Amino acid sequence: MASLLPPHILRERFVQTATARFAGNVPDFVRLQKLVADKGGRFHNDHGAIRTADPAVCALFVRAARVLGLQRELDYRFPAKKLVSFDLQVIGEDATPFKVFVSEVELDAFPPAVAALIREDCAEQAAAVDHAPFIAMIAKAENAGGLAEADAAVLIDHFVHRLMSRPGPPLKRSTLEAVASVSGEAASALALGPDFNHVTIDVRAAGFGGIEAMAQAMLAAGLKLLPAIQGAPGTKLRQTATLAATMDTPVREADGSLGIAQTEKQFVEIIERAQAHATDGAPLWTQDGAPLVFRNFLAANAEKIFDAASTKATASSC
Repeated sequence: MASLLPPHILRERFVQTATARFAGNVPDFVRLQKLVADKGGRFHNDHGAIRTADPAVCALFVRAARVLGLQRELDYRFPAKKLVSFDLQVIGEDATPFKVFVSEVELDAFPPAVAALIREDCAEQAAAVDHAPFIAMIAKAENAGGLAEADAAVLIDHFVHRLMSRPGPPLKRSTLEAVASVSGEAASALALGPDFNHVTIDVRAAGFGGIEAMAQAMLAAGLKLLPAIQGAPGTKLRQTATLAATMDTPVREADGSLGIAQTEKQFVEIIERAQAHATDGAPLWTQDGAPLVFRNFLAANAEKIFDAASTKATASSC
């Protein structure tokens, strides 16, 4: 009987495959990789983030992530962005395993007519893909605790290239503009699909003394960043990000022809994690007496990071 690849190996395969796809779409990510290599640092992915408007896609993503050893933990709300979010974590004291930050478009927060447009687009995408073989592979992993090499390759390929994609027709321009008038973040989610909208690099592993030093190096290398670092010096979580490049995105025009809209979809984040504290302010420690590093997220920080990829309502044809 072939040996089974356990969850942590499946997670490594997933991260490698999804990161390679992301690098092919995001030139800033490749530039940041070179910056870290030139510094002599290690390129450690802290987390990736997805957005989706389809509850069925979200549920399937969560189920597949469990096969990778990731479990749903904390919830976060962003009323101004029309998003609700949660994190997928390796539960425990170690803050280093790769995580996923999942955001769902809050359909009930949209005007009914706009929500109907979003649901229509989700239905078109769902009709264009068959997830049955993927679900069967997930069930196989759930029952066995892992997958053989060949099965693992099938699972990861479908996960990254089918589930985390827009398999159906291009978004309607009228839908994009209607959604963008309510939430630029939701519009970017529809334009991209449930692919990683950002991947996040650990500052310390990259070889920098702190997030300010890494941000300055990124600016010097020509990368464009958000105007401020989120999180005060000395706090448990500090983050900043590049601004998503404006990209040509295929859309369907009112007459059925194909056009191009300008959207902002993918960017790169850097993160600095520090010791976690209890609600009364006391520092927290691991069972071995080391500082317990904060491994979750802060809604106040994330809300500003969302600004890195927000498609405006003035998308125009080319």
